[in-house]
Amino acid sequence: MITRRAALAALIVLAAGCVHYPSVTDVGGVRLRTENGRAVREGDRARVVFDVVSTGKYGDVITGVTAPVAQEARLVDAAGAPLARFEVPGAATVKFIPDGPHVILTGLRPLAARETFILTLQFERSGGIGVVTVVE
Repeated sequence: MITRRAALAALIVLAAGCVHYPSVTDVGGVRLRTENGRAVREGDRARVVFDVVSTGKYGDVITGVTAPVAQEARLVDAAGAPLARFEVPGAATVKFIPDGPHVILTGLRPLAARETFILTLQFERSGGIGVVTVVE
């Protein structure tokens, strides 16, 4: 009888230790990370490219952009037309590239090569998220 009780106790202890910890993707939510920020100077303006990595189940929407080094920052499409909103889907990586959506900075203060600044993306749900940006 004692061996049966010991076996049952061991089984209970083992079962109690088996816990599933859900990830953000399992339970939903928004989780965003920015990478590879680069600013390329083009005369009196700069083009900023970067990646937004969404590892959450749900996406978010970029509603604005600001930069302390410029009087104006605009999110634009490949043709240079302003975008008021840009959807970042869940569980995806969106690349902001020169031939696609990217950010244009105008009214720049002088920028030196290899200088860094934070470009802030304003998201509908997540709020402001910074992109560490290196000037080329």
